[in-house]
Amino acid sequence: MGADLKLSSVEFIDWADKYLNGELSIEETSQFEKLLSSNDLYFQKIEQHQSLLDALALYESRKQLIHKLNYFHDHMQPEMADNSQSATEPQALLGRVREINHFKVYVAAASVAVVVTLSIISGYNYFRTNDVNKGYKALRRDLEKIRKSQHAIIKNYNTSTSKEEAVAERFGGTGFVLSSEGLVVTSYHLIKGNDSVFIENNYMGRLKAVEIYSNPQADISILRIADKSFKGFGNIPYSFSGSEKDLGEKVFTLGYPREDVVYGEGAISSNTGFDGDSTAYQISIPVNPGNSGGPLIDDKGSIIGLISGKQTENEGVAFAIKSKNIIECFENLKNDSSMSKITLNKRNNLKTMNRVGQLKKLQEYIFVVKVFDRDNN
Repeated sequence: MGADLKLSSVEFIDWADKYLNGELSIEETSQFEKLLSSNDLYFQKIEQHQSLLDALALYESRKQLIHKLNYFHDHMQPEMADNSQSATEPQALLGRVREINHFKVYVAAASVAVVVTLSIISGYNYFRTNDVNKGYKALRRDLEKIRKSQHAIIKNYNTSTSKEEAVAERFGGTGFVLSSEGLVVTSYHLIKGNDSVFIENNYMGRLKAVEIYSNPQADISILRIADKSFKGFGNIPYSFSGSEKDLGEKVFTLGYPREDVVYGEGAISSNTGFDGDSTAYQISIPVNPGNSGGPLIDDKGSIIGLISGKQTENEGVAFAIKSKNIIECFENLKNDSSMSKITLNKRNNLKTMNRVGQLKKLQEYIFVVKVFDRDNN
């Protein structure tokens, strides 16, 4: 058997049964657990499958309980009828009261069993029928798995209070400058539920940021720099293109799947994203966790999208939210009176540069985004 286990949906259920029942060999168990750790969706499926098995076991118990209730009912009614006229004796009356109380307990237990069983089975069916994200993986980098000691992480962060410094990294991804006034755009799934966010690159250092606008449906969030040392981004060298791009058009991206910025190039392979999503492109660029929130850029240096996820079943297939969604979020933010003066750059200074020159300039405006939790110890 190969080192990497690959299973169809039917095979996965069979292996899940054997795994949960302890019927796999040591080698098979190791391979199956490796498969589970490769994708969070597998963990969800194994949990749902366990719930289904529990529901089936509960259903069988319910059937036995109903059988007992029916037996109790059939034997109790004649006796109650016979004893209704002779229940004058205290002991007979006490026995009948106990039987009636037992009957009530059985009925209550059966009702609970029915409700729980239907709830669990309904939840399992919902998962099966709404498994639209199968094969899709968001690209935030889980820093819990690779984080250093907390003191090493926070010792160089310039925060305003010691309380704010007591943080530990959760997730990492990418973001890029949206406007010179100090706005950065990134993926919503990366920073949702954040306690604090920092952005960092070799040109601007580390800067604290706060979320000021999010559109969960579009998977877009806008951050504002909230660091006292920040003086502005200056003139942004690229523009945002909201027009549809053609199939085969060459594109590239910059992102932070690791601590150093990484370049990738490819082409637009579909004008729709995962599962026919018309708000996204499918692109032929290998991406990894940490690329979430990075820019998708055309040959002329215009931002045409934001990297959001990849297809787990096929390497080199990724998805990017189209820039028209970023522009729409920006315009919605401008409706806030405090943000009415922000502007989106319309001048592209990268279109006359070669690729090396474009990359050198772009790196100043692309950041690793790190999401933190406060230390609760």
